[in-house]
Amino acid sequence: MAGLLRASEEGLKIIDMVRRNLGWNKTEDTWCVAALVSTATLKRFWAKIGIRRENFINICKAVEIENWEYIAEGYKINKTEPLLAAAIADIPLDCQNDRTFPLPENLPPVRNWVHRTKEIDTLKTLIVEPHLVGAVPPCPPWGVPIAISIVGLPGIGKTTLISQLIRQIHTEKTPFACTAWQSLQSATGKAPPCDRTIDSLLFTLSNGDITAAVTAQDDSFKKIENLLKILREKPCLLVFDRADTLLKTGEAKAAGYFAEDCAEYAWLFKQLLETEHQSKIIFTSRESLAELPSTVTREIQLNGLDRDAAVALLQSFNLTANAEELAEICDRYSGHPKALQLVAALIRDDTEFQGNVGIFLHQRDWLLIRDIERAIDEMIARLGDGEQTCLSRISVYQTSEYPLSFAGISAQMPEVSKYELNENIIQALKRRQLLYYDRHLKSYQLHPLVREKGEYLLSQHPENLRTAHSQAYHYYISIPLKPKSEWQDIEDIKPLIRAHYHASQAGDLDAANAIISEVCEYLRQWNCAELVCGNIELPLLTEVKNITL
Repeated sequence: MAGLLRASEEGLKIIDMVRRNLGWNKTEDTWCVAALVSTATLKRFWAKIGIRRENFINICKAVEIENWEYIAEGYKINKTEPLLAAAIADIPLDCQNDRTFPLPENLPPVRNWVHRTKEIDTLKTLIVEPHLVGAVPPCPPWGVPIAISIVGLPGIGKTTLISQLIRQIHTEKTPFACTAWQSLQSATGKAPPCDRTIDSLLFTLSNGDITAAVTAQDDSFKKIENLLKILREKPCLLVFDRADTLLKTGEAKAAGYFAEDCAEYAWLFKQLLETEHQSKIIFTSRESLAELPSTVTREIQLNGLDRDAAVALLQSFNLTANAEELAEICDRYSGHPKALQLVAALIRDDTEFQGNVGIFLHQRDWLLIRDIERAIDEMIARLGDGEQTCLSRISVYQTSEYPLSFAGISAQMPEVSKYELNENIIQALKRRQLLYYDRHLKSYQLHPLVREKGEYLLSQHPENLRTAHSQAYHYYISIPLKPKSEWQDIEDIKPLIRAHYHASQAGDLDAANAIISEVCEYLRQWNCAELVCGNIELPLLTEVKNITL
């Protein structure tokens, strides 16, 4: 077709080297934006399929090749050799200390990146070990394989964090000669066959020398042996993304353990982590990987963005809001990046809100929106009956008002032993990242999105909801208090305030009224009756109405 250009074999070599110097994938989003072309067009360029002349020129110019004629097929210009030599000259030699590695072709894009400086620095320290780089002779600890497991709720930013980490260390002095990215996610929710994953690793780490055709007659053991040989010969960085697809579901005591049909993966990881070599391994997972050997594995729980980073993320959507409104929406979602992006896009695009955060906050007293709820539902579906029951019942606790202890959780699960509750159910919820313990608050906590989902599940059965609140009332009313003569402020009677809230929610107005009668005089003295009524929705009892400030 007239007007179409396609790249020559020699031209592609030049383009490939130049884009590697830039740290770009062959279908890099940044490249597409700079060249004003689609990913499909860039793929046709690499496949030497004819594309429109202006698109071809823009693709070349985006990587700073002005003489696009040198890249196109059919242009007999004897200047490709110097251009190729210049591209090669920019690539560090393997023996140089500042060597880098090619970025994986399937490295996920990084969009709306906000600086997780602390997390990036921690990961660099763990995987790069700067005090060992360049040591002469090499320090023995570098030969010890170290695995890092990044765990957290869906949408919290695990994949983005590791993708950004690789992009950063790609431009720095590191000991890695190669890196491979293996996604264990698929359309079916199950991981791809282990044999296919090993074939992909061998192909990537051997720079394309070991193909599936070469190893067609090899069994998994032989392939793993070949893989370990590569890892011993050169330091590599391996990433296994979404390792939670390999884990068991539906049983508390099995949380974090590999499913029976993923035994080959369990064996692969065992060999990778227990055999001495020069490489590092990173896992991302929605659940803790309980079977990884703790002697060589470090688990890092990824939490939400801090206030400044979360606000910066929202501001990138050009919303109309003051500082207080932005802070409120960040706090509501505990800095959950995916939720914040979805909510910001909703506020920006919905004609009801027209970009105004204040209107959104005024009209919404719930957190979950469909897209993020779908991911939470996927995690809930993995729970056993005991886990789901416990999660929904403890969602009635307002941990921002009073710490949640093991005793408080136990009060909601009288039908199981404390051993079963602690060693299986709570342990499982923690491994599945649905429950965590905040050592600063000295309290078990649920992420606001998880808590709201638990409340919703409980509200589907009104009698169960009343029972959970009733059990919470009995728990708080049983907490010993100081003698009344020593009551100084509202903190001294917080358990009674919480007991009153849960009694009212359970519909036990006699119990709620009895508590107000007991503390009414003290609330008047401390000038905090209005605060209490506003925060915990006290019923309109006569005693409360008559308190004057």
